[in-house]
Amino acid sequence: MLLAIISGVILYMVSGMIYYSIVGNRWIDWLNIKPEQPNYGLLSLVTLLTSIVLYGFLYLSQAESLLDGALTGGAVGVIVALAYAKDFIFGLGTNSKKPVSIYFIAVGYHILALTIIGAVMMFFI
Repeated sequence: MLLAIISGVILYMVSGMIYYSIVGNRWIDWLNIKPEQPNYGLLSLVTLLTSIVLYGFLYLSQAESLLDGALTGGAVGVIVALAYAKDFIFGLGTNSKKPVSIYFIAVGYHILALTIIGAVMMFFI
C-alpha cells in the first residue's frame, strides 16, 4: 500500500513537470498571472491526498489488472475534468485570454496523469 501511494505521488509530480514543460509558459500568459514560487509543502500534501484517494478507489473497485487501474485512474480524471467544467461555467478562468484552452490544458494533465498512475499503482496492489 505504501509503495503504491509513494509511487503515485512521485509519478504525479514528475508527470506534471513533463506535461507543463511541454505546454510551456503559454498557460501562464493566457491566465495573465505572474509566476511565483509555489507553496511546495501544500502542493505535496494535495498530491499525497490525491494519491491516497486514487489508491482507495483502486482498492474499493477491486481492480486486478493494469487496464483496470488505468480505467479507474482515467475515471477519476474525468471526474476532476467535470468539476473543473463546473468551475469554468461559473466564471473561473474568464479573465484569461483563452479560457477554453486553459481548461483543456488543466484537465488534460489530470486525466493523463491519473490514468498512468492508476495503471502503475497496480504493480503494488
